This record gives sequence, C-alpha cells and structure tokens, in this order.
Amino acid sequence: MKKHLLSCIIFAPLVWSQTPVTTTNNTISIDGKLDEAEWQQATVIELKYEIEPAINLAAAVETTAYLLDTGQSLVIGFDAKDPEPERISAFLHDRDAAYQDDQVGVLLDTYNDERRALGFFVNPLGVQIDFIRSSDGEDDSWDAIWGSQGTITATGYQVEIEIPYTELQMPSGEGAKTWGIFAQRVYPRNTRQILQNTINDRNNNCFLCQSEKFIGFDAAKQGLDLEITPSFTAIASQSRHEADHPYAGTDSAFEPSLDINWGINSNTTLNATLNPDFSQVEADSAQLTTNTTFAPFVNEKRAFFLENSDVFNSRFNLVHTRNITAPNYGLRLVGKSGDNAYGLFFTDDDQTNILIPGVYGSSFAQIDDTSMNFVGRYRREWGNASNTGLMVTHRSAGDYENNVVSVDSDLRLNNNNIINAQWAHSETQYTQAIIDEYDQPEGRFSGDAQILRYSYTDDHWNVNSYYINHDVGFRADSGFMGQIGFTKKILGLGRTWYSTDRWWTDIRFYSDWDITHDQTGQLLEKELEGNVHIHGPMQSHIELGGGVRNRYWEGQMFSENFTWFDVNFKPLKNIRTSFNINRGNSVDFSNNRLSDSFRLYGGMDANFGQHFKVNVGHKFRELSHLGNTVFIANQTDLRLSYQFNIKQRLRLALINTQINRHVNQYENPDDWTANANYLSTQLVYSYKVNPRTLMYVGYSDAGLNTEDIDSFTRTDKSLFAKFSYAFKR
Repeated sequence: MKKHLLSCIIFAPLVWSQTPVTTTNNTISIDGKLDEAEWQQATVIELKYEIEPAINLAAAVETTAYLLDTGQSLVIGFDAKDPEPERISAFLHDRDAAYQDDQVGVLLDTYNDERRALGFFVNPLGVQIDFIRSSDGEDDSWDAIWGSQGTITATGYQVEIEIPYTELQMPSGEGAKTWGIFAQRVYPRNTRQILQNTINDRNNNCFLCQSEKFIGFDAAKQGLDLEITPSFTAIASQSRHEADHPYAGTDSAFEPSLDINWGINSNTTLNATLNPDFSQVEADSAQLTTNTTFAPFVNEKRAFFLENSDVFNSRFNLVHTRNITAPNYGLRLVGKSGDNAYGLFFTDDDQTNILIPGVYGSSFAQIDDTSMNFVGRYRREWGNASNTGLMVTHRSAGDYENNVVSVDSDLRLNNNNIINAQWAHSETQYTQAIIDEYDQPEGRFSGDAQILRYSYTDDHWNVNSYYINHDVGFRADSGFMGQIGFTKKILGLGRTWYSTDRWWTDIRFYSDWDITHDQTGQLLEKELEGNVHIHGPMQSHIELGGGVRNRYWEGQMFSENFTWFDVNFKPLKNIRTSFNINRGNSVDFSNNRLSDSFRLYGGMDANFGQHFKVNVGHKFRELSHLGNTVFIANQTDLRLSYQFNIKQRLRLALINTQINRHVNQYENPDDWTANANYLSTQLVYSYKVNPRTLMYVGYSDAGLNTEDIDSFTRTDKSLFAKFSYAFKR
C-alpha cells in the first residue's frame, strides 16, 4: 500500500510561499525537446502528489515541470517519466479532443483571485486542450492561440508549451505579479490518475484557493493586442420541399466577413464583427427527441461569443447566444479590473428565433423581422471567493420586446458551506402572430424568477437543497429557460467512500427528493431517485440507479418508475466503450397514458494507429402499451476521421434517425406517419494553423424516407468552403 503523505498532518488552510519565476532573454525553440541550456536555470516544479482518484498519495511516476518568463510569453517544459513508455496513450486528434490521452499542463490564475483559471494542456504528440475553469466547472469552448510540441522518448515523454502574454488577461501595472499555478499530469492506466504540484484538501470546496503561488512576470502585460481576422465563406446548395420533386436551381453565395479582437489593455478586450460567418461548419451531436415536450439545447461554438464567456454565467441561463442566428454586425466588451468583472455585447439578427416556454413543454417561434440584442453584466468579487452580480438583457423586433434584469450572489461561508441566490424580473410583449399561434398573453406582461441554493461538501458528505420559482409571466428570451409557471423544491444527500487497496477507488451514493407545483398549487411532479457510482479497473465508471415519480399530465396524475444501468471503460488504451440501459414506465405524451419505456445506448471511441479514429454511437427507444408497441426509434451517429497531423483532418459524419410508429396504437392515427427515416451526411477537410487561421472544404446533404416513398431520397445538398486568417500585432 502507498504511504499517505498527510497521515501526520492536521488539515488547515495551506499558505504557500511565493516562488520566484526565472526570466530569460533568449528564445526557446518549441520542439518538444528540453535540450536548451536555459532549462537548466528554469524554475522547477515537482508533481509529487496524486490527487485523484487517491487523496494526496505519493505520485506513482516522476514528473517535473519548468517555468521560464521571456517577458513576452510564459514558456513551460514538462519531463514526464514513465517506466512503461509503450503504454503511453497518445494519438493525433483535433483540438480539445485528447481528453482520454496522457497529458500534462497548467492552470493559470493570473489575477491570483482564486476564482478563475485558464487551462493549457498537451498530449505527448503536442495536441492542445485549453479551457476556462471556474466554480461552474470547465468550459473548453474558449480557444487561445499558443504553441506546443511533444516528443515520446525511451523514458517517457517531453512537452514544451509557449503561452503569449497577449492571450492572457492580468492585472495592469508595473512590477512583480503573483500568479496561482497548478501543474498537472493525467496518467491514465488502470485508473485515470491526476498528479499535481500541490495537495488537494477535499474538505475545502474551493479548489482554486489551493494553488501554489509564483511571483515575477514583471514585464508581462497584454498591451496592445490587436488581432484582425478576415473570413470568406462560399456555399452552393440545392433543395426541394417534397422528396419526390426535382431539385430547384442552385443557390450560391460568397460572403466576406471581418472579426477584430483588440486587447485594449491587460484586463479589457473588445471584439467587433462585420457580416460575421456564424455557420456551424461541422455537424452538431445528434439528439433523439422522440416523446419529449421541451425544445433541445444546443451548445455555443462560435468564436465571437466565446472570449471570456464565463463572465455572463449565472444560476439562471439568461444568456444563450445560439438564439442569435444571422447577425450583420456585433460588438462585445469583456474585462476585469481589481475585484470588478464586466461584459456586454450588442448584435442585430436577421432571423429572430424565440423559445416559447410553458408549464408542460416548450417550442420555438420565429419573427420575420430584424431584432436588436443587448446583454450587460457586472460582477463584484468580495470576501473569500464570494461575489454579487447584476445582469440586464434586451431583445426587440418590431412589436416584440423582452427585457430582463437580474441580481445574483454566491456567498461562500467557509470551506464547506455555500449559499447561491438569484432573482430575475422580465417585461415582455409578443407580436399578435405569436399570441394567436401559441396562446400567449395579450399586451405587455411581466414575471419573476428566483432560486435559492444551499450546499455543504466535505471529504465524504455532500448536501444540496434548492428552492426554484418561475412565474407564469417570466420570459428569458436572450437565454434558454424552457419551463415557467412552477415552484420546485429539491433536497439531496450524498456519501463517498475511498479505497487504495481494493478493486474500486471510490464509491459514491447520492439520492434526492424533489417536488414541483404550478402557480395554482397543482402538483406537477414528485420524484425520489438514487444512484450508486463506482470508479473501478480499466478506468471504468459504473452507475446503477432508479426512482419513482408522480407526474401530472393533461389533467391526470401518472405514477412512473425507472431504473438505469450505465458503464463505460477502456479495455485497451486506444478503445473506450460505453453502454446504458434505462427501463420503466413513463407518460406517453402523444396519447395521454402510462406506457412501458425502454431505452438503450451503446457507443465506442476507437483509435487505430495514431491517425485514424472511429466514433460510433447508437440510441434505441421503444414505447409500448399493454404489450403493444407504440413506436420504435433508432438513431446511429457515426464519425470517421483521419488526422494527417495536428493541423490537417478529413472527417466523415453520418447521422441516421429512423422512427417506426404503430399508428393503430395512437388516439389520432391520421395525424402520424407510420415510418420515417432521416439521413444526413457530411464530409469535411480542415486545415487549422490555429483556432482562427483555418480552412474548411466540404460537402453535406440530408434526406428523407417515409412510407409513401419507395426508396430513400435526398432533399438537400450543398458544397461549402471557409477560409480565415488571423493577423496579429
């Protein structure tokens, strides 16, 4: 058994001395080899501790990090020793896709405020992962321009990283600065071990408060960071409204656009865009939405909205920028000064899409008019990782208008107790067309929303309690809040056990109870569920859970029950498999009755050699009533990619959805199609020098097959190309 390094230490707040960072005026070649003489003088960081899954044990392998400040950039070297280098997991991937590989990197808290850090990680072949880490988790949609390279050696691997200071926000001013820095190594073998330069007190719910402090960076400043990125998008497409009709003529377009990213000073960034290309070049993940009542959520991937996007986060989702579809221009400002963080953006939108929320479901509406969209955010940080914020949002188009004002606060009482609160008020007026079609209120109406949350966490226990209220008149049209007119209470309790000498590393049990009423006091839902989650061999995650639920639907109360089993693991270093089964009974929303539900998912991610990758997943859903099948839905998502090198990739995506309905089991059989099949394909070649200097060339199509068509027929097809180049000063 490994010796516990802290067996004789009583946990208390750790105070790290400030380690000076070595400066150099010499240029370091970023080639993945620590062979320059400057590395001998660099600041040395030893990654001595395993913090996951074991708690602060001695690291199983030796890892050393080196820091050098060039005045223009932070250069980091890693020497990762491995007694079995043949077991190193290292494959060529697209950016932000190497999470299952061996990797090393740093978390930089450049403000030393212990609230937010930027992550820069690299696998042994130099593939980059970057993200923002905050109390809300990790967000890898943010991308910076930085350099990296890795080399596998006979004794492990080495990595070099160069992060220009122009990519970092930091306090303004001259002289030495103090940064909080975590150096980490992900060592995936039988378990996925995380090695670090500091211990991690799990009785402290503030991870970033436990960083090691480094002093220096005297010349580091963002300065005049000006980045100008022109883009050109060309597309030629054909479509037809009916699958058995001939294609219409070719619709072609060539659109130039311009993005400007200006670091006004060390802590404020201005983004502007003209005629932006906000197209989604690569296919989104497939979603199976059969027998659901709420609209699906789609993540943001567009560069203009991603710079410091965490500034706009709050407990409510008041800002969902995928609502903005076709703007002609945009202006965005984000920054931080001392304890004050702020952000705003303004855009128009030629295609005004609105999420219409309800008590029992939601749907999308569209206004054929240009909308104006504004969001403003201010957050004041205070105390021990606490903060208070203000948010204002506005959308308007013709007779339509929605305004929201919100106040939120996160109060960290101590290392174990946190209180979160938010209040929001909205004023809305819909167009007459929306009022008539979606049965919405006439004239101008208003509503409020509130959330109050208390959580307790320590090394073994966690407690969560929520109170949530959304008035029937509340609307957050700049965000994504699909349910209104309800009050919900939640109480949850969890317990974790750890082991260092058994087949499992930790077992986590969690259970919660929730109850929801509408604004009249009618019970909408009451649910009790629990699950057991085990981390085991082969980097496995095993979960078993179940629950019971009372659900109100169409004037009736239904008693549902459900169980699920989920497992994913890595039998080989190049293969990860996953399997999920969920069964029970649930409401058949189309026929207002309780039916038997069965869901199944299976998937595999496999790397063949360093270049070729296969991702395949299949979802199956069956609903039956009294032994008779109501519908069967299948969806297969297949992605094949060949990564020529870090910059170049060829990718084929095929998503096929098939729905077979036994219409004689429906109350209104004439309203339903018995069989439907939808197939979309996409072939894309990409060349990415960095996140904003890139080229895409590809083909995509979509098709439809119903019971009235003898064979599958394509309804849409297009050729497209995109080119962009980032000029930096």
